[in-house]
Amino acid sequence: MKIKIPAMILACLMILPFAASCSKNEGAGRQIGSQAADTSTADAETDDDSVTASQAEINEIMAYVNDLASKISVEGVDFTWFGPNNVEVNAPEKDEETGVIENDAVYYRQRDIEEIYGVNWHNEWGDNGEDVANKAENEVMAGGDSYDLVYGSVRSAGTPMLNSGILRATNDLECVDLDQRWWIASLRDTFSIKDRLYFLIGPIVVNSYTDTNIVLFNKDVTAMFGIDDSVIYDSVKEGKWTIDRMFEVASEIPENASGTGVYRYVEPVGFPFLFSSGLTITKFDEEDTPYVESSLPKEYSDLADKLSAAFADESQSMFANYDKEKKDFTEKYGAPSDEVFADGRGLFYFVEATGALYLRKFDVSFGIVPMPKATESQKEYYSYANSWAGSAVYFLKTVKNVSMSDSVAESMAALSQIYVKDAYYTKLLKSQAIFDLESRDMLDIIYSTKIYDMVDLYAGGDLNNWGEIINVIDKAIKYDSSTFASSYRSSARAVSYNIKALLKTLENG
Repeated sequence: MKIKIPAMILACLMILPFAASCSKNEGAGRQIGSQAADTSTADAETDDDSVTASQAEINEIMAYVNDLASKISVEGVDFTWFGPNNVEVNAPEKDEETGVIENDAVYYRQRDIEEIYGVNWHNEWGDNGEDVANKAENEVMAGGDSYDLVYGSVRSAGTPMLNSGILRATNDLECVDLDQRWWIASLRDTFSIKDRLYFLIGPIVVNSYTDTNIVLFNKDVTAMFGIDDSVIYDSVKEGKWTIDRMFEVASEIPENASGTGVYRYVEPVGFPFLFSSGLTITKFDEEDTPYVESSLPKEYSDLADKLSAAFADESQSMFANYDKEKKDFTEKYGAPSDEVFADGRGLFYFVEATGALYLRKFDVSFGIVPMPKATESQKEYYSYANSWAGSAVYFLKTVKNVSMSDSVAESMAALSQIYVKDAYYTKLLKSQAIFDLESRDMLDIIYSTKIYDMVDLYAGGDLNNWGEIINVIDKAIKYDSSTFASSYRSSARAVSYNIKALLKTLENG
């Protein structure tokens, strides 16, 4: 039996040789080579390490995109990029430079595609991910081809579209090259179903940089209790940042019962610890069919026993025991968790990377480290990328001009390595959202070992509910592992049914 282990996405690799290999009808794609040079990345050969793309990389990417465009004739053709009109900034709010980093990044990318391919670009929005999925399904059922590329949350848009059988597998696309670093190649291992992949993720969707679980620590709190920040960072760099090491650092803070008013942990989330420990929920058999273990794996229960002992202690851990008290976090502690952390009431805060961006509104100094390993012998730090928070790109079955969608998608992804990665990963995450050079290095470690799990596709639940199997794991790790085995078996039966239903839909499609 084959068990797939998630491959690592290497976000900060050296420049790879480019080869635009997809060959379609030879066309007259226009050669535009100056589009990247007039942006903030143009001076990238300076010593300013806040810039991601070097000029050499920019030149190679532009040559790659121009070569792709030269192999297809679509000048004057309408191209529609369709997704949710919400906080996901995957299309510009205005078709012009505004000085807002996020807007300008996707505007520059759109502008280059328009000028290089000569297409008439259109942005079209649904109200949210669910609306995008509904409109896409209606479009496919009617045999329409209005949407050339669709994007949206994996949870709210991708999952319902996959389960309705309206998505085209990306395996047969000639231009999309998952070996290029602007795609998350590990999706072939973690999101493929019988060797068919339906989602594409990378900087082409900007929140691919904000969907990843991280650990924040409050520097005012470390200073208050005499904790040396460098000890935390050195533990990471030496491969010794483990759950036990986190407990050791946290133990420098007396339990809250002593009257310090500062907690060791702010609202821990349980299930990312499963992945950071090198475990997965989804397994694959010899036919590449996904499944979950029918009985609780011992590694799961051992991990839950260890973590829940600390996280369930409300003198140490600040979170709402929802099952027992029926209170939300703000009701219990008088403020939302980000505000509580910013006020210096907690040492460690467990969030997705987007949480670091949200904290910019507060006057708080914090550091960033990866989720901890289970043991020092674990080879890598595994950073779970939550597809509830992340988005993907999709091809609908009824797209008529597959050649155009394929080529443009690859070009958008490549250009995103210049514009979007620079805007989000470097300027926002590595500059504005952190307060020291050590945290910048930590982000490189975090993004070099980013993993996904297909559990989001079959867990059930809705947008306000992770789904039964995730909830069971989360509860056991956070505060109560006493019924873990029986609850897991029950949820495993439910998700096994969901997996079978999904497989049947895809087979009939």
